[in-house]
This record gives sequence, C-alpha cells and structure tokens, in this order.
Amino acid sequence: MKTHPQDDALHQLLRHWTVEPQANPGFRAAVWARIDSARRMPATWSGWLRLNFVRVSYCAAASIVFAGTGGGLLAASQANREREQLIQRYVVSIDPHQQVNAPR
Repeated sequence: MKTHPQDDALHQLLRHWTVEPQANPGFRAAVWARIDSARRMPATWSGWLRLNFVRVSYCAAASIVFAGTGGGLLAASQANREREQLIQRYVVSIDPHQQVNAPR
C-alpha cells in the first residue's frame, strides 16, 4: 500500500500529539443520578397516570370545557338558522307571493 508524503507528515504529527483530559469530580454522581431518575420512571400506563394524575385531570377538564363551549356555540348557531327557516316558511304559507329576504 502506497502512502502519500502528506500522510507521513500527518502520522508524525499525530505521534507526538497527546491529549490530557481534565477529570470531572462530579461525573460519577451525575451518572448515578441519571440512572436513578430512569429507575423512577414508571413502566406501565397506570404507573405513569398515577405519577401525572394532576396534569391528566387538568387536560381532561380543559377538554370537556372546550368541547362543551364549542358544542353550545354550534347548537345556538343551528337554532338561529332553523328559526329563520321557520319564519320564512310561515310567511310563505300565509302569502305565497311574499318573498322574505334570507339573512346572509
């Protein structure tokens, strides 16, 4: 296998290069803290639900309020449309030549 002169220069440079990493005194404690936090995570849905019961309750309550408000607004809009249609039908039933301008 042939080597280029640049490879030899790089090889010589890397031969004299040394790395001296600094020791982190809190490394071992940080690793064990991450391992311990992973152990506390529940492995089942019921365990997760028990751990996050308050958050799940708030989300469920917000969903119910949102759905109730949206449903109420849609029902009111539908009731107004049906009321207008009933008024138009009534006016036409009294006088078939009467034209009622439908609201837009």
